[in-house]
Amino acid sequence: MKSINQILNIYKQENFIGAKRLKFLGTGKNSVYNITAPFKFKDDWYLFGREEPIIKKGICWKISLFKKKGNNCWEIDVGFKKLILEDPFVNEIDGVFILGGIEIIKSVGKKEVNYRTIFYKGYDIHNLKKFARGPLGMKDIRLVELKDKRIGIFTRPQGKKGRRGKIGFTIISSLKELTPRKLSNAPIIKGQFAKGEWGGVNQALLLKNKKIGALGHIARYSKDKKSKFYYAIVFCFDYETKTASSLRLILRRAELPEGESKDPGLYNVIFPGGIIRKNDGISFLYAGVADIESYQILIKDPFEYYEKEK
Repeated sequence: MKSINQILNIYKQENFIGAKRLKFLGTGKNSVYNITAPFKFKDDWYLFGREEPIIKKGICWKISLFKKKGNNCWEIDVGFKKLILEDPFVNEIDGVFILGGIEIIKSVGKKEVNYRTIFYKGYDIHNLKKFARGPLGMKDIRLVELKDKRIGIFTRPQGKKGRRGKIGFTIISSLKELTPRKLSNAPIIKGQFAKGEWGGVNQALLLKNKKIGALGHIARYSKDKKSKFYYAIVFCFDYETKTASSLRLILRRAELPEGESKDPGLYNVIFPGGIIRKNDGISFLYAGVADIESYQILIKDPFEYYEKEK
């Protein structure tokens, strides 16, 4: 198990090539962050993002759909009914499009706040139906279709089982088995986070070596507890032996241009939403930054390293 400081000591900054801040049209003064990687539907490219006013009043966050309108420019798709959820993620299981997000649950007359993951599915991104939910208090649930058509699932329990947040993994035979009980019982992957640090998976990909490539984040508080530091990481997971490689850091906030922040304590937060791998050893990483901006980041393909391993 390596701490963030130990991972930073072996981090190779040369993996970073460049970054471009994305522009969003049709959102007024709202910010858009924690985006998914772009995906193609019919003849156009789309992505989902978390949209919210810069000055928040009550429940105001939504998942919105955006259509590509040019280089680094995305326009809101008014044909998609916005969902009152946070932090979208997408993938495809057996030809079915899956969209997930985080539902915030507030107790009536109390200050208590809880959350859970909600899943939608369909063949048309404009007509998705809710079909499943995760257990209370669990974010960062990510699915991946395996070679034998079963479904691998990364989870992130907290509290007694996961403290601030650890990563679990389980396998189901079909989407009908995607239940809170199944997700809650997923075994924890051992040896990933040092004391006081936490993390989760943001996207799972099936690699050429038949193992799973996990894109995620690792996080900690500053010493004075006033700021959060989130870093983008990857690891390789052998789902047959249930063993994971060491965490490898692929991006820090320091590599990106200076920008805004929703709060000074969130300036160093990177929340990777997805990655698109190219055939030339290069990848496009898409991420929310400082809970207010979105970036397309060009990096050396972080999963090629695992596929070359013997």
